[in-house]
Amino acid sequence: MLEVLLPLFVFGIGLCVGSFVNVQIFRFGFIEHSRPRSCCMACDMPISWYDLIPIFSYVALLGRCRRCGSALSTQYPLIEGVVGLLFLVAFFIMPPVLSFWSILAFAMLLVFLASLVALVVYDIRHTLVPMPFVYMLAGSALVASIAQGLFSNSFFPLVDSLIGGAVLFGGFFSIVLVTRGRGMGVGDAYVVGAAGLLLGLFRGIESVMFGVWSATIVYLIIFLLSSIHSKKRLLPHGARVTMKTELPFVPFLAFGIGLALFTTLSPLSLGSWLANLLWFQ
Repeated sequence: MLEVLLPLFVFGIGLCVGSFVNVQIFRFGFIEHSRPRSCCMACDMPISWYDLIPIFSYVALLGRCRRCGSALSTQYPLIEGVVGLLFLVAFFIMPPVLSFWSILAFAMLLVFLASLVALVVYDIRHTLVPMPFVYMLAGSALVASIAQGLFSNSFFPLVDSLIGGAVLFGGFFSIVLVTRGRGMGVGDAYVVGAAGLLLGLFRGIESVMFGVWSATIVYLIIFLLSSIHSKKRLLPHGARVTMKTELPFVPFLAFGIGLALFTTLSPLSLGSWLANLLWFQ
């Protein structure tokens, strides 16, 4: 029974945290409402507690406000579900043991994942990286590394974490300085540094490689499709994507972090395999 209840509990916690993440995404950087309770963005009426149950309330209301009938953003159930699934995946792949330090490390990993989701969505919506979200991301990663070191009675996780965070942040921050912020935003450097704090130097570098590769592929596809559509005038009123267009990078960094965290895939090993394949041919 416990084997079933624990995953359900972790998933439920993820749904609730996802609801909180949605609140932070929608409210951060804007004037707070005079009332602390959640309100409908259309009619400005407070939302009852039974309409704030993650995913269930959205489905029960058919995605519309109970009072005015206006459509609710699909971001609500989507983010709640994503955070819940991430928590569940983390539990199955890296389950904690009955130890204070192990449980603390796992809890900080969950905070890291929730903060990363908030950063991804905010970057997509506004192409901005809020520093309070970054502080939560980096702080949770550092505490997770400290707790993991105390659990294993080793200084290596903390040393690897500090070196990874410093090297990755320093490398990307130098890119920001050289390009004067045109090649990359300083917020991206902070996210990369936080990835190094959580994953360490070697795995942190691999996560960045995953992120850069995926971003390059997607951006090239978008750029080519935009050019083709522009020539054929398929999108006469659509904005054309050029090499100077500002596009969010945090989602691809998050993708790389997820691969490095939850899988054993290694871009360095893949490069070595391809080199050997070409060499033998």
